[in-house]
Amino acid sequence: MGRWWPGLGTAQVKRAAKVTVNASPEPVVKGKRLAVTGRITRADWVRHTYTGFGGKAAKLQFRKAGTSTCSTVKTVSADSAGSLKTTVTAAADGYLRWTFGETSTTGGATAAGDYVDVK
Repeated sequence: MGRWWPGLGTAQVKRAAKVTVNASPEPVVKGKRLAVTGRITRADWVRHTYTGFGGKAAKLQFRKAGTSTCSTVKTVSADSAGSLKTTVTAAADGYLRWTFGETSTTGGATAAGDYVDVK
């Protein structure tokens, strides 16, 4: 093909990735522990589905209700199946989300925020 399209280089194609988030219990009493789970998956081009993407570090971020700024609460490594799990102390109403950066083979992803109602 190179002779038909001279000067064209190569392009790296990265697998698409997804990350989910769920915080519980909801609502939660201020000062109590909140369990935050999720899963990192990436496109499996052989199976034509998304499979767990383990061993990757993901940041848990919080955005207080009524604001637009997210702050990183902690960083957690996914287990071999891509599952994420941690606990945090409930302080204020807002959104929790997992996010992770791209790797050499896979694009990064950020979960839609899970709203937490703190009583």
